[in-house]
Amino acid sequence: MTTIESIRLRPAELTPTSTPLSILDATVARFSPTGAIWIFDQPAELDRKTLIDHLRTSFIETLSKFPQWAGQLQWAPVRPKGNHTERFNRPLIVYGTDTDPGVEWTVIEHPFRADEIVPTAEERVSSTAGSQPGAWEGDAFDQRLFISSNPLALANLRDYVGLPGMQVQISLLQGGYVIGIKLAHCLADAQTLMVFMHLWAHNSEKQFGNQSEAPLRGEPVFDPPSLDSCAAGDIDSPEPDQTLVNIARKLPLHRYSWWDTAAEGYPPFLIPTTENSRPPPGEFDRVSPSEPAAWLSWDFSKKVRYVQLHFTGTELSKFKAAALDTGSRCDISRLDALLAHLWIAIMRARGQADSSRPVYMDFSLGARARVSPALPDTFIGSPLFLTHVGGTASSVCRERLGETASRIRETMKGFTAGAVGAMLHDAAHEVSPQRLWQAFLGSEHTLVTSWLRLQLYDIDFVGGNKPRYVHAVMPKMDGCLQVMDSAVGDGGMDVALYLDEVAMGRLLDGALGLEL
Repeated sequence: MTTIESIRLRPAELTPTSTPLSILDATVARFSPTGAIWIFDQPAELDRKTLIDHLRTSFIETLSKFPQWAGQLQWAPVRPKGNHTERFNRPLIVYGTDTDPGVEWTVIEHPFRADEIVPTAEERVSSTAGSQPGAWEGDAFDQRLFISSNPLALANLRDYVGLPGMQVQISLLQGGYVIGIKLAHCLADAQTLMVFMHLWAHNSEKQFGNQSEAPLRGEPVFDPPSLDSCAAGDIDSPEPDQTLVNIARKLPLHRYSWWDTAAEGYPPFLIPTTENSRPPPGEFDRVSPSEPAAWLSWDFSKKVRYVQLHFTGTELSKFKAAALDTGSRCDISRLDALLAHLWIAIMRARGQADSSRPVYMDFSLGARARVSPALPDTFIGSPLFLTHVGGTASSVCRERLGETASRIRETMKGFTAGAVGAMLHDAAHEVSPQRLWQAFLGSEHTLVTSWLRLQLYDIDFVGGNKPRYVHAVMPKMDGCLQVMDSAVGDGGMDVALYLDEVAMGRLLDGALGLEL
């Protein structure tokens, strides 16, 4: 690997600004960064200097719509009698000054070709791992080669001075190139990232003399207070409204506490970051209730495998039809049916058909359309939360597809504007928003995130040069599952799945072939 360029980029025009981030942005500050990697085969007529110059110029142009990402992400000063944005560990972004850390921009060169890293979409779809068609074994793909290894601001919930909130790495290959992006999660969820990426690609195509259609239905909207205003009750009051708290805590939201470091099986390597999320001792008497996490079910010593599964549009329609035929709801979606299918298969592959242990499928939900008034699709930030469906392992393994899909849909529909308003009220009063985790990993949990309808494979920086492969940057941990629209145009979906090697082997050897 050879480094060609390593600089910090900022918007051309600066206006000093300080903006507290939203209630939900604060709750995801401990999450892994939001990131993705695009791998392209480079057109033969395109020289590298032109490519890099155009990418850099169009990036700076695009950044002018997202100036906060070049700023300093930090904790807001704490004021004991201040408003909800001035409580402990509430994130703040200060930007538009000459001292902004800027966006980390790196250009490196690798000696290998794109086709040595990953097959084409058509080749991945035709791959077969074990007895499972459309299964590409991606363990050899090393995402660390294509994203920065430097720390982001607040990555350890403490350090931020001079550290960027966003990193971009351009990797030049032999006959190809890769664009890798990482952002602190409290600045952007996947939907926000893609608002930026589509605009950057649009501006880049103009640099190459190709005029594509405008990618957005509107301008990016960075306005964290508009989300907070959807919270019920008075979020700036010294004490929460217990009626609203009671509503929030009846919702299917895990309340696993990172602070229970004495719990059996708690990993020592997590303790430093946990300590950084603790407020002064006087605040501990106000800590809300939590539940013990199943640390013993998460074995960090197990080897985890990565496989991308492809499901065609026809297969998804069959799943949905089967779910509707056996379910109690008529509004089950293709995604509901697919997730039900996968969860049942994963639990069987984990060998838990006779276990009475509680198991969960945790999944992220966006808040944009679930608050009142609804926020636009181009709302910038990380307005998401995690909910779950659960049951005993044995009951999940026996459940009909439609029963599981119905429970997934019912859970999603339960997050009305009123329910989300109460949840926001409760979160706004939390002593330390990073204390609680609404999900988990390991053998008793499957953690799902959906990147559907974000058009990741429509990113084209040059014109007529769609990506060979798009990779969502995820921690390689047991139980992670990410869904996106497929690149092959068959109306299907691709699933990035991370499981311990024994369970993955069983899944690919036949556990995924459920009877519908």
